[in-house]
Amino acid sequence: MRQKFYLFICVLIGVLFTVSSCGDDWGNRGTARIHITVKDRSAHLENETVYMFESRHAPESSFFKPFYADGDAVSDSYGEVTFDVEFYDDDAVYYFAVFDRNDRCIEYVAVTVKDGDTKSVDLNLSGSNHGYYILKSVVSQTLMTVHGLNYTGDANNRNFLSVKLPVNTERWFYAVSATWQPNVAPNLRFYDALSRCVDAEYGVNSDAMSSLYVPAGDIDCNIFLIKDDPNLDVFCDKSGSFEYFTDATRMNINSGIVDVDEPVDEGALWYLGLENPAPDNDIFITIEVCALVWVED
Repeated sequence: MRQKFYLFICVLIGVLFTVSSCGDDWGNRGTARIHITVKDRSAHLENETVYMFESRHAPESSFFKPFYADGDAVSDSYGEVTFDVEFYDDDAVYYFAVFDRNDRCIEYVAVTVKDGDTKSVDLNLSGSNHGYYILKSVVSQTLMTVHGLNYTGDANNRNFLSVKLPVNTERWFYAVSATWQPNVAPNLRFYDALSRCVDAEYGVNSDAMSSLYVPAGDIDCNIFLIKDDPNLDVFCDKSGSFEYFTDATRMNINSGIVDVDEPVDEGALWYLGLENPAPDNDIFITIEVCALVWVED
């Protein structure tokens, strides 16, 4: 009886050792973070549920249903959701999908990740588009003069820059640096820097963009994002209150980069209203504008 017991213990230890050894062949464990933005073309959608599937539950399989999803999260009011994933392969493919009430897939996107990746991906519900992202220069580096509040000439302490956005613009950006010194215009090189953050498949890498900077300014200015001519007229002639987009407006800024994520109309014309809050000094604002554009094949 004792011999049988010892034999059983030996067999059990052997099995555990074998399982442990086999586990070493599963591959290195990896982690990644995937940030999904739900859109209908350029507009963020609200309250959409995003489902995540591993490659074994790909769209061609019978398991591509919400019930079989490996993870789910309800987007917030801006259509944003983040997934943290773990896997045991050198790389992995995950599918992110939105379904209707009858569990029919509206749209999905495939994302390949490697260990340590952090990716930001758009899930566009307007249908599958075959194309790629490019960065376009909308306003090359421009120097704008804005007089002080006590200036006695015809112009007041406000000026503006027109921004004509290309068709199929999904996001756009402006960089600014302000100084009180005449004839000292910094070189922003914003297009060159931002272009290195653009992926043809996924658009702008937000993490890479966060490391960008522009030359520091030495005096504050106010920049308002204004959408239409009537409000621009009120802004320029100071005839009353005007409407502007607060998220892309900057008060008391001397330098920085602004990501404009407002819904974009086809070929829209926008305005950046420039204001000098200083009473006596003229200020000189260097500004550059770029747009992320989707090009269909």
